[in-house]
Amino acid sequence: MALDAILDTRFYFSYYNPEDENVAKWTKRIVQLASRGAIRLRSPIVTITELYRSMGKLIGVKTVEMRIKSARAFNIIFIPVTEEVAKKAGLISLKARVPIADAVIAATALIYAKGIVITDYQRIDKRCKAEMVN
Repeated sequence: MALDAILDTRFYFSYYNPEDENVAKWTKRIVQLASRGAIRLRSPIVTITELYRSMGKLIGVKTVEMRIKSARAFNIIFIPVTEEVAKKAGLISLKARVPIADAVIAATALIYAKGIVITDYQRIDKRCKAEMVN
């Protein structure tokens, strides 16, 4: 059975713009596992908003569109915000005082991936501990 994990927006930055060879190898390995079906990767739809906002300024909208299509081609599914996710995200943001987009990512991870979030290589993300604020 494949592992479910949620990709944070920062993972995409590490994948497309790795800071060193180790990061490049690590991100490519994760995407290869997903493309073979060994892990199921998902991203909340809000990551698309963040990609356009952040990457769009750096590389342009057309390139962002191609990268989103590429993610889908590697079996990464973008999950829409449901009422359940919205409620949990609001409660997380209320208790932990994190930005709404981060709360949506955390809530999505809790609901769809047992709280597992894959972010950038060196960052330990507090969202992984979001269960503690429920």
